[in-house]
Parts: sequence; structure tokens; C-alpha cells
Amino acid sequence: MDYITGKDLYQMFNYGTNFVIQKRKLLNDINVFPVPDGDTGNNLVHTMQTISRESKVSDSFIETLESISDSALIGARGNSGIIFAQFVNGLRKSSVNKDQVSIEEFTQMALDSVSHVYGSLSNPVEGTMLSVIKDWADGLKHILSKVKNVQDYFKHAFAKAELSLEKTKEQLAVLKKNNVVDSGAMGFVLFLQGINSYFNNEEIEQIDFEELDLNVNHDFEEDITYRYCTEGLVEYKHLLEKVDINEDLIKETLRPYGDSLVVVMGSHMFRIHIHTNTPELVFKELKAFGLIVSQKVDDMIQDIAFKKSKKDTVIVTDSIADINPSYLKEHDVATIPLNIQVDSVTYYDKLTINNEILFDMIEAGLEYPTTSTPTIKYVNDLFSKLLLHYKNIIVILVAQELSATFRAVNTEAEKLIEKGKNIYVIDSYNNSVSQGLLVKKAVEMLEAGKKPEVIVEKIEEMKKKTEILVCLETFKYATMSGRLPKAVGKIGMFFKIRPIMTLGDKGKGSAFGFALSQKSITKKIVKYVKKDMEKNEIDSYALIHCLNPDLLKEYEEIFTDLIGKKPEYISEVSSATAIHSGKGSVAIGYIRK
Repeated sequence: MDYITGKDLYQMFNYGTNFVIQKRKLLNDINVFPVPDGDTGNNLVHTMQTISRESKVSDSFIETLESISDSALIGARGNSGIIFAQFVNGLRKSSVNKDQVSIEEFTQMALDSVSHVYGSLSNPVEGTMLSVIKDWADGLKHILSKVKNVQDYFKHAFAKAELSLEKTKEQLAVLKKNNVVDSGAMGFVLFLQGINSYFNNEEIEQIDFEELDLNVNHDFEEDITYRYCTEGLVEYKHLLEKVDINEDLIKETLRPYGDSLVVVMGSHMFRIHIHTNTPELVFKELKAFGLIVSQKVDDMIQDIAFKKSKKDTVIVTDSIADINPSYLKEHDVATIPLNIQVDSVTYYDKLTINNEILFDMIEAGLEYPTTSTPTIKYVNDLFSKLLLHYKNIIVILVAQELSATFRAVNTEAEKLIEKGKNIYVIDSYNNSVSQGLLVKKAVEMLEAGKKPEVIVEKIEEMKKKTEILVCLETFKYATMSGRLPKAVGKIGMFFKIRPIMTLGDKGKGSAFGFALSQKSITKKIVKYVKKDMEKNEIDSYALIHCLNPDLLKEYEEIFTDLIGKKPEYISEVSSATAIHSGKGSVAIGYIRK
């Protein structure tokens, strides 16, 4: 047999996937490049399993390859997964339109794909999966005249890929330092081993691969320039227009935002991977190219911090808790982002969207944004990841009177609690800045050595001693978001009334007062705080705003003078809250002693 059919091609990927699945943990353990985040095995398995599950098998080679290419594009995850998807896409781009392909034709496809993969990367690095793909393709070329069947063809080229894998230790300093091969490269070699197994008519269950003797506590450089591993899948917006959307244009647009940039172009979609500090700006740019179908953002520095942490307890909150992002990262607080839908696209609060972008879209006349709870998968993945490194998880969430987030997260936590896991879920009775203050208190107690049970007990007490006063510039946004009845909102906007919002018992929102000017609103808030201070000393307070730095500065001066100390912190309100509070809003939150 010297040709490959569509069914052969599918089984090549199916067998290869099985080999990678078996060594998923090993690939995670040796993952030290480009960052030691220990997820290469997970990413490759996700990518390859999507191919195996979603691809449509046909006798025709070209039909099967096109289906595999589309599935790879949809399922690609992580740097290694996207490079693998690009390899598959390169095969598709250079393929001949045939139902079966000779080994001569497949060789040329593999060589063309190498050029395609290298061209798709902003900074190709040798000693990675790239090197193994290139050396394997060269092996196919050199063995071509010496073999008579597909079985020997892949077998001899595989030997060259194994040698290439071993060389990666010498090609990258971080691999040599840790005495490991490149994880992505090893994943590709496992994939090739599966191909050999298929053409040898072996049973998948009998596959064995020698375990490496590894010390998984690798040395690595902690100076990561770009912390967020960011991915997006985009459906072309201009299918009916003659607009040239190509890899070079997309790379040129995204290159200023980070490194490790990969762009994979499909027939009607493309996927990007980039390491960046500003994922929200990346997705702002992607929006111009089409409909953003999916997003993924991983905080690589925080993932590493979780693995190295010596604490037995971790604090978790949701993105509605307004507190400085730098504080959360510095103290290893995990955040669950709420989802924000704008014009059929789902964004992650505080990750892939910010208030400036949000209100640009609102003012552009797009469908008014809505929020939704985090997905079950996101919550499950986070808890699973944290439970690998921590004995206890304390979750402080937005009031369930305001959001279904508490119920969604608590339901998943209860399933794990039934299995003996120590997870404490607290309804904060708060949101925004007052919720953020409770999170900060929990962190302080944890770092002071308090036990989880004590922290939970104290937060339950403190949440009843909190206050938040929100100054809205207008009823407009609260009305548009549905937080206020339209009739009330219209009357308020007609008379140009400015409301003060607060939270009642258990976190239910209510109007505290009204005024016709900003100055009057400020006076009312100051008067309320002053009166409260006559009965209760303020333990801590903080300020937040939505695109209103001038009023924020005024509030900082007023309350520093009134309370006798500076705020614990100043932050920007989450976009999930800004949808309701609106542009220009400012708030003070505090905890009474």
C-alpha cells in the first residue's frame, strides 16, 4: 500500500490522540517552556480530542482532511495546541484534491506545512514542536525513495523525529537546565507513534511508552513579560465583501500587544494565540475582523503562584468585587469573571473587556449589554485546579439578591463538599467596593495565620456592618439595563434627577436618596457618613469610580479629611456593575467597627 485514504487519515489522528492522552500528565510535568504552567498535556489532549470527536470521516482524503482542519481550529488550545492546529491547516492548504494521496504527495504536503507553520508564528523558536515537525518532514523526504509502503514510510521518518526530540534538550537553555525534552515536541512524537501503531495494525490498548525519570520541581525564570495566555476564535465578518483578511494583517494588528503570537486561518474562521498583558485590547482589535465566537484567558503568573504557594487555604471571589487587580494578584486571590454579552459576543468581566471599551460599544448603539453567571465548566475547572494545591477554599461572592452567581458557584461547591473537600461559600450580602473590602479583610486574616473557620465566622459578622453609597450621574443606564422600571427611569431622566443607590438587608438594591445636582448628592452622602460615624467608628473604607477620575479625586479629599485616613484603595468598578450604575458613577464602601 503506497497511498493514504480518508479513513486512514482519520485513524492516524485517532491513534495519535490516544497516545497523547495516555501521557497527558507526563507532558504537563515536563512543561517548562515558554512558561512552566504545566498545561501542555491538557492543551494537546483538548485539541486532539476535538479532532477525534468532531471530524467527519469519509473515504475521501481531502474531505476528511478539511473536516479535521476545521475541528483542529475550533478545538485548538494553548501554544502547543494552536501550533498543532496550524500544522494540520498547513496540510489542508497544500493538499491535492484527491480521494487518496500517495506518499510522494503526502511528503510534499508535510514540507509545505512546515513552511506554513513557521510563517504563522511571530517568533519561531527552535527546540520546540516546530523543530520536530520540520525534521520529521525532512525524514519523510529522505526516506521516500527507499520504501515501498506506507508502514515503512512512517516508521523510518519517526526515528528521525525521536532524534529531533532528544536534541531539544540542547537547543533551549531552560530544557537543558531542567534535563527535559520540550513538552510540545514530545506530544508531537507521541502523535507520530500513534500513526505507526495504526499502520502496524496494533491494538491501541497495548501501546506503551517509556516513562521518563523526572523531577517536576523545575527551575525556571519567573520574569514573565506577558502574563495572560489569550486565545480567540473569530468567524469572518466580511465573507460577502472583498476584504482581504489574512495572517499577515492579523499578525501586524496584534503584534504590539504581546509575544508568542500564532494565527491559524481556516476556511471561514481563524484562531489566535498570544501572551499579553492587555487581553481586552486584543479582543477589541479582533472585533474588527469578525464575530468573536469564543475567548480564553489564563493568568500564567497566578497559575505558577498557586503551584508554589505554601499556604493551605486560598481566597476566591467574583469579578464584581471591586478591589485593585494588582492586590488580588499579589496575594494570590482567584477571581471568577462574570460573563458580559454584547451583540452576541460573550466577554469576560475585567479580562477581555473594560469600561472604556464597554461604553464605546454602548454609545455606538449596539444591543445593550447583559450579564450572566460564570459557566459550570469554568467554576469546575477553577476548583479542580485549586484543590490540587490547597486544602481549603474560601469563596466570597456577590449578594445572591443581586446575581445568580452565588447559586451557580455554590451548587458546584456542594458537589465537591459531599466528596470531602473543604470549600466555604459566603454570600457577602454586598457587591462592588464593599464586597472588595470583605475580600481584603479575609486576605489579611489568612496571612495573619487565622484558620479558615475563623475567617468565615469573622466575614459573616463583618458583612452585616458594611455600607455602600453609589452616586449615579443619571437614571439612564439603570433603566436601560432593566435594574429600574422604565416609568421610574423616564421620570428621573426628564427631571434630571441624580439618585444615590445603596444595599439593604441581604444585599437587595434600593434608592437611598435623590438630588438635582452633583454637589447636592455629595453633600447627602457626606452627611450620611458623618451621622454614621457618630454611632460607629469606620474600620476601613475604599472608593471606586466608572470613568470619572475628577469626581473620584474630590471624594478622596473629602473622605480622607472626614474619616481621618486615606482609603484602603481606589479602584475602577467592574464592567458587570457599570452596566447598571453607568458612566460617571462613583461610590464609597466601608466597614463599621
